[in-house]
Amino acid sequence: SPHMVRALFQGILPPALLAMLDLDTLEPLPTNYVSGWQRDRRGDLVWRVRRRDGIMLYLLILLEHQSDQDRIMGIRIMGYSALLYEDITMRDLVQPPPQRLPPVLPIVLYSGESRWTAPTRVADLMDEAPPVLQPYQPDMRYLVLDEGALVEQGGLPGDNLAGLLFRLEHSQGIEQTQELLQTILRLTRRPQYRELRRAFGGWVRHVLFARALPQAANLPDSDDLQEISTMLTTHSKKDWGYQWRQEGAADMLERQMTRKFGSLPDTMRQRLREASGEQLEAWSLNVLDAAGLEDVFDRGSI
Repeated sequence: SPHMVRALFQGILPPALLAMLDLDTLEPLPTNYVSGWQRDRRGDLVWRVRRRDGIMLYLLILLEHQSDQDRIMGIRIMGYSALLYEDITMRDLVQPPPQRLPPVLPIVLYSGESRWTAPTRVADLMDEAPPVLQPYQPDMRYLVLDEGALVEQGGLPGDNLAGLLFRLEHSQGIEQTQELLQTILRLTRRPQYRELRRAFGGWVRHVLFARALPQAANLPDSDDLQEISTMLTTHSKKDWGYQWRQEGAADMLERQMTRKFGSLPDTMRQRLREASGEQLEAWSLNVLDAAGLEDVFDRGSI
């Protein structure tokens, strides 16, 4: 949605970028525009927007949903950017004479629980080259938006659609989710937001609820955001609230363990999801004094 990309520039990305762009010219490139590299990454998007000096800026937006980070993301970004430039050249979309290529801004949007630690500069992935070779080494950077870090730091604008999505993604309870949904409903009530509102409803139903309430009965069977919000408020709130609190406790414990010990294996993350409330409470106390992961759980139970 152009509304979401615009929201990134109007409240999430560095303000200097907003000052140099004409967001009224923001447009997504057709799905047949980018060559084969995008086949396995259907969520990734390429947008373009005109700078105020008349030069086009291409936005390469990669969506990273998995919990495990890709250490060589910089290499992938470099390859995707090269293929994008090939497409621009082949389609004769270069700038006027002397036929210079437009700049590209690579953005990685990361929604994982652990904080992003992979190098954001290609040169940091490589051995240091001797001085005679240094001029020939690749050196490219990408901009990472770590949703969880932005939420933890606070300061996300309250009426920014991208910021609201980040906070929904990392919400810790049913009450907070209700509040966020009400704000989204207020901001998307005009006709031009109809498709975005429907997309929010589908995401809440099929992604957020499926993750936070996997065993809950009476989940809404509609993608209508108003119906979903109303159901959260009036229907089975007690049962949903209990399960959501337990899911939230598991998420919080996982974050604490990840911050203290590093990324957790999938088997351990699944164990947290299947634990009872009593187990989670005991483990959350153990983590305070634990010297290692094995000290959090009962010995021999991992």
